[in-house]
Amino acid sequence: MRENRRKKKERTLEEIASSLSLINWKIATKSVLELENKGYQTDSNAHRLQIIGEFLVFLIQVADRLAYEQLDEEKRSRFVTALALRMADIFADNQHDVLGEGEHRKAFIDLLNQRAEDYAELSFHNGEAGFDFLRYFGEQVAAVMKEKHFVSQQVMGIDGPEAIKTFKKGMRDFFKSYAESTTN
Repeated sequence: MRENRRKKKERTLEEIASSLSLINWKIATKSVLELENKGYQTDSNAHRLQIIGEFLVFLIQVADRLAYEQLDEEKRSRFVTALALRMADIFADNQHDVLGEGEHRKAFIDLLNQRAEDYAELSFHNGEAGFDFLRYFGEQVAAVMKEKHFVSQQVMGIDGPEAIKTFKKGMRDFFKSYAESTTN
């Protein structure tokens, strides 16, 4: 009997970040559609993009916290930087399509840096976001929505935890293959 094994291609942290950025984009856009389906009003594609931007920033913060638990500092930095830059590119491309020319990438990175300082003070332990982490996210989404109080509760109680759950599954799968490829 002949053994036919395919060698798994070693994926870099940057390639994993790129793949996860697409998952993040899908999570964020689906979350906005779910909010609309639940009756929360968005006014335009530009408004939807503002909300998507908050979801993307949130998911990058989640990725950073999860990476902190799994990677050494150098690898974590490489991974989170690659994820953030790829998300900035995807977001800027979509903003360009909707809004036209502008400094969209820089604006997203500025927002990410501003929010990162705030999220850094909030709790996230053992792969789970703390109440304050989710509350802050809910407040940021509410700030760009019309129904501020109720959307904050929706995002804190349902959409944020669901986004984390979906992202964690993708990250776990990619990091499992990464760990296997680096130990062989």
